[in-house]
Amino acid sequence: MSFLVAAGFQVMVRSVMKSLERGGYPEETARRRLFWFLQTSGWLGVGLMALYPLVQIFDIRTMAVVLVLRVSSGILVTLGLRWLYRRMGWRDWSWWGLGAVVMMLCVAMGTVDSLGTQTLSRFLTGSSVPQEIHSFLLLTGILLRTCVLMIWSLLYFGIKLWMETAEVKLRAAQSEASARTSELKQLRSQVNPHFLFNALNSILAEKDDPDAVERITQELAGYLRFSLRPAGDCQLLGEEIEALEHYLRVEKARFEEKLVYEIRVSPEAGAHRVPVATVQPLLENAMKYGRKTSPTPLRLLISADILPAYGVLKVAVANTGRWVDEDSEHSHGIGLSNLRRRLELLFGREARLTHTATDDGWVKVEAVIPLESMDEGRAVS
Repeated sequence: MSFLVAAGFQVMVRSVMKSLERGGYPEETARRRLFWFLQTSGWLGVGLMALYPLVQIFDIRTMAVVLVLRVSSGILVTLGLRWLYRRMGWRDWSWWGLGAVVMMLCVAMGTVDSLGTQTLSRFLTGSSVPQEIHSFLLLTGILLRTCVLMIWSLLYFGIKLWMETAEVKLRAAQSEASARTSELKQLRSQVNPHFLFNALNSILAEKDDPDAVERITQELAGYLRFSLRPAGDCQLLGEEIEALEHYLRVEKARFEEKLVYEIRVSPEAGAHRVPVATVQPLLENAMKYGRKTSPTPLRLLISADILPAYGVLKVAVANTGRWVDEDSEHSHGIGLSNLRRRLELLFGREARLTHTATDDGWVKVEAVIPLESMDEGRAVS
């Protein structure tokens, strides 16, 4: 039962804080407003709970005075406790020492509060309640007020610790997000120069043919208009495919009949957002190692489709040839490892990069991207 009450109270505090933050209040202002919301509503609740027993003893006028005095004094006493707690450096205390000091303070403040409010209420109302009843009410008031102050103190320290823990977690999450963003930017900076280097080599290979150089340069310019524009973490798959067609025409002009390529991208897949440079490293890998291991002509197939039943987008580049292990003398460079790391940073284990080699002489590298994660905007910006 106590667990449910604590959990419910925590949910209430969190919802009030979020409401205040949505209202545009700074964090410190939101905390102050939360304190006064809890302070006011809590003491009004205590007053309402005392309403029934007071009706049985006092007339309406006396009961109203007692309630106003008890609620007002409760607010003032807890403001005093708050002032003391904020200056006593309680975070450095042992729990036993802190508990003992808090208990003594609550007993002392509860006694003074009960004596003061009862004396003042008798003076203001001229109550004719017998002395023995007043004595009983005084003892009961001291006991109840001490318990209320103990509960108030427990909630005060509990909320403070909970908020501080939440702040630590938030700062850690922000630091992690910042680190991930920095790493993603560094990885993206490796992609375009690496890809551009290969395209420039294709132009150099045709340096003796001015018409070919002009044609290849125009195709490269078409790719650069896409790759050098400002971009975030995501783009439409169709936009990247369109840009990569320029690169493929560059390579086609260079290798002519030695290269055959085909693109099969469904309209649904082309309209879906994917991480920047998703297909590019797959194509680069196929071109580089396909030329070394494939019989002539080198055949390429770029495909992409959405699988609604599995909630994923599959993007694949297949080429004739054979798979070259990463630990062999033929390194896979930064392309696939770069993409694998970016997918891990953006989606964790929900995305994967796999490769397969078939008996008929084809190698396929496939990226599987969860649709829901992209729709929810999980990519780091």
